[in-house]
Amino acid sequence: MSGFRRPASPPEPVSRAEHAAFAALVAESLPAVRASAAAWRTGLTALVTLITAAIVLQGRRATADLTPSWLLAVTVLIGGGLACCAAGLWRVLAAEAGSRTTTLTLADIHARHGSVAAYQAALAVKAGKQLRQARALVAVALCLLFAGTVATWWAPPAPRLLKVTHGNTTTCGPLQSADGGRVRITLPGTNVFSDIEFTDVTGIAVVTSC
Repeated sequence: MSGFRRPASPPEPVSRAEHAAFAALVAESLPAVRASAAAWRTGLTALVTLITAAIVLQGRRATADLTPSWLLAVTVLIGGGLACCAAGLWRVLAAEAGSRTTTLTLADIHARHGSVAAYQAALAVKAGKQLRQARALVAVALCLLFAGTVATWWAPPAPRLLKVTHGNTTTCGPLQSADGGRVRITLPGTNVFSDIEFTDVTGIAVVTSC
């Protein structure tokens, strides 16, 4: 027969000890992966709780002075980090508890996997894959959360401008001084200031843009 070559030697027989060791390895693989997933689930749950509490307590204070563009960037980074944390937690839970929701019979196991041991090995492989995905998501989440935190440290604060209504006129710009019954506001883009008497002022507001 063309293409057929007799092997030089027959395959070496596998000892019963090797069979027993492999069977024990297969039997222990799924509990080991799920125990690791349980540890990751505990740590990830604590991380999500801590981050959420920090955002609730410090979020508005940390972003109150940011410009709209920086506020959007921080929101995307922090929100993306929390989303990745939630997705990672979901994958960890799937690895720990399994994702099968239907009843499986022995006949189904034999038809799809050949044996119960092979089925357990397939479950261990699937759980290990889900755990690796969860770790990757957590790594991405930490990077996003770190970037969002650094952005709140280095983002320039939104400008504080004074908008003064006097008579039928509104003047807006940085406050230069306010004394002697007068308020002086620098006109945006110039070194010229507007000198306004307090008696003419009908409204004052602090704004971030004119």
